Amino acid sequence: MTSSTLVSGLDKIRHGWRHPSVLLTANTLVSGFFVGMIMVLVPLYMYANGYDVAEIGVVVAAQAVFQLALRIIAGVLADRYGEQRVITAGYALMCISAVIFATSSNLWPMILAQLFTGASRAAYMPAAKSYASRIHEGNAAAHIGRTMGGATLGSIAGPVVGGMLAVAIGFSGAFVVAVGVGVFGLIVSLLLPGLPRKQAQTMREAFARVPALARAKTTLLPGLIAFFVASSIAAMFSVGVVLLRDADFSETTVGVITGAYAVGGSVTGFAFAYILGKTGMRGAFALLFAAIGGGMVLLALTEITAVWLLLAVIVGAGTGFGAALYGLIAANNSLPQERGVAMSVAGLYWASGMLIGPLAYGALADATSPANAILTAGAFPVALALLTPVVFATLSPKPVPEPSVA
Repeated sequence: MTSSTLVSGLDKIRHGWRHPSVLLTANTLVSGFFVGMIMVLVPLYMYANGYDVAEIGVVVAAQAVFQLALRIIAGVLADRYGEQRVITAGYALMCISAVIFATSSNLWPMILAQLFTGASRAAYMPAAKSYASRIHEGNAAAHIGRTMGGATLGSIAGPVVGGMLAVAIGFSGAFVVAVGVGVFGLIVSLLLPGLPRKQAQTMREAFARVPALARAKTTLLPGLIAFFVASSIAAMFSVGVVLLRDADFSETTVGVITGAYAVGGSVTGFAFAYILGKTGMRGAFALLFAAIGGGMVLLALTEITAVWLLLAVIVGAGTGFGAALYGLIAANNSLPQERGVAMSVAGLYWASGMLIGPLAYGALADATSPANAILTAGAFPVALALLTPVVFATLSPKPVPEPSVA
């Protein structure tokens, strides 16, 4: 082997591992791991410190406040300056939130930490989905699916590791580990290569796209999906955790069950383009909400660990698919140069679900029981699955363009 051949081979490897799809999937995997740790540690941390289910719901919901406030700004910045910078900023905010959790168990500092968590998610996910959709415009479904699959793959290990660390080294130590995870993700985000784009020349031009996209009828369908998927996730990671602890499941078991939830989301994320090609938009809509709603209703009626594990996989499969589907519909109905804003506008519905879900279901659980709250949360997705023909006739009178399947 000549030196020139060796150099050429190394150059191919270097450019191969820096391929946008490879690095973005790795980056979202780390993000999912971090979010999985935080989502299971926060309610367990509060439960261990004697907070009631309503207070836990308030803290879980707090992260949605900044999601609502900052998503549009994050989308505009992504369209103006490129998604990579916004993704990196998201990781910096993740680290700040974990530091606050590691240093305080008081209510208001935890709410502040959740505000930073929400800011990080407001910045990160719309930018990541926008970046994924533009890697190959003709195959956005596959790249968005891999992005969500990477995030949920990380979420499989995150809750399990978080629960185990809480037992082994305590909650403060577990949050310190989360800080390290965030720093690692920040470093990976700095390696993301830029994608060519026609960018807005000024911030005013970027913001000018927001009103039209917000008023567009095509925003309502992805918004509806985002809202109910997010509120279901929020209910599972607030009231659902309390339901498990009230049934005397340990922190480690709660982490394992939460990880099982992420298994379903990861599978449907990586198989997203294939499943969508087989079912079409309407079929996918009906299946994802049937899985979420049916799984949650059955979860509320059992305390058997094995059944919980199976149902958690089913619910996770539905929410993982829904998270990818709303992003794809938003991408299909927007221009490349406005993709960040389009994802952010649809993401406002997601943030609303994250805000309303834990507050409403937390209050219901406090007034009745966690099981009744989960049962109620599952009833809405079941109704949406049954009303699929009406939803599409109302919100999508013209067929949504089907993506090409890898």
